[in-house]
Amino acid sequence: MRKEVLIAALVVLSTLPVAAAHSQSNSLDAPNVDTGAAAQTTDVASSSASGSGSSAADDAEWNYTKLYVDADNGYLDLKPGESETFTVTVGNEEESAVTVNPHLYVPPTTRDKLDESWVEIDGETEIAPGEESEFTVTVSVPDDAEIARYNGMIAFTDERITYPGRPPRPVHAAHVGVEVWKEPTVEIVSDNYVRGQVEAGDSVTSQIVVKNTGDSAVPLSPELKRERGHCAGSGCPLTLDPSWIDIDAPSEIAPGETATVTVTMSPAEDAERGRYDTRIDLGLKDPARADDSSHWQEVDLNYVVWKQPSEPFETTVDVSERADNLTLTLSPQSSYRSNADSDGESASFDVEFVSPDGETIEAERVRVSDGGHVNLGRSRRGATRDGEYAIRDGGSEYVYRLDDPEAGEWNVRITPHNAISFRYEFVREESSESVTAGGAATTNDSTATSESAA
Repeated sequence: MRKEVLIAALVVLSTLPVAAAHSQSNSLDAPNVDTGAAAQTTDVASSSASGSGSSAADDAEWNYTKLYVDADNGYLDLKPGESETFTVTVGNEEESAVTVNPHLYVPPTTRDKLDESWVEIDGETEIAPGEESEFTVTVSVPDDAEIARYNGMIAFTDERITYPGRPPRPVHAAHVGVEVWKEPTVEIVSDNYVRGQVEAGDSVTSQIVVKNTGDSAVPLSPELKRERGHCAGSGCPLTLDPSWIDIDAPSEIAPGETATVTVTMSPAEDAERGRYDTRIDLGLKDPARADDSSHWQEVDLNYVVWKQPSEPFETTVDVSERADNLTLTLSPQSSYRSNADSDGESASFDVEFVSPDGETIEAERVRVSDGGHVNLGRSRRGATRDGEYAIRDGGSEYVYRLDDPEAGEWNVRITPHNAISFRYEFVREESSESVTAGGAATTNDSTATSESAA
């Protein structure tokens, strides 16, 4: 409960520093801000606030009715045609009864003014000494009200407080704010975050689906947002060339229909590998949303650009005399889940084993496995496939094997195709024990590849 306490005060302006008077003026009369009635206890005439130092001003006294105001909740969220009620308690600390005049007051500096016809105030007009009186405030929003935040004050007396250069404000009052809203009629059905990976010189396409459930056509004019750089450091995304992005969309969405915005990312062949971020403003106008609210119809784009290496990835593995075979498992991986459509080609690898004495052996793939993960508690946004079962694809594994390998250090050459990154693992099955070593490689990370033994 927000309390606004109104205290009767005797103010001699000549003792009030000018700087303090200006500070209070700035805090009390800021538009659309509920400053609290406790601070509004002094009616300062503009002639007195001038700091002229006249004896008449120095001797002036102002008396205010000793009332306090306690409002439970004057901040309301209502749709057109709805109403809501809240209670304001007014206490009288005078030694005699006080007659009040509850009414709506709207400061002239308020942008969206609460209409008097929306507000009804019920309660006794006289408060006995030392007693409290409850007032019921009902706010009813008409059917044709525009979407906005409306503000005003429920004043209980005609006493005002004035500061230089500011309009008068009620001394005994409670703030009321009404957020008028409607159910949105335009919705982005697909994700607001498009992610994809694409080889430099190639292209990748994603689709943004928008639905209009309203009664009138909605304009649609998507375009890239031009933003100032706000990131510094090695982890920041690279600057995307706007010419790489092509957007295809209809100019409007008919009532009750859906529309598809097709976004194609085509980085140049000489594009630097790494992450590129940007944003699309769909240019939607929802009649049920405020004009100054646009973040809901913005879509983030995040792409990773990679390049096919010209030389194979090379690593070594030690094989003991007890080894019966040498197995290499390759697991292509994505840096993150992609919701953009690639060309559909599966990953593949060219693998060569070079023996300790220099003989090159082209290894044959002996096994391919696919996996995934099912989670009945995962949200739609966390799954790569949706339905009754939220499924996240686990990827594939490709296995290559050499039987009776020669003891010593083997050199292994791996050339990936359609794989932005991959994990590799060597397993040597030995007569008495098994030894495993592995590592990871990537075609888009600018850091050096590392290998670790397990």
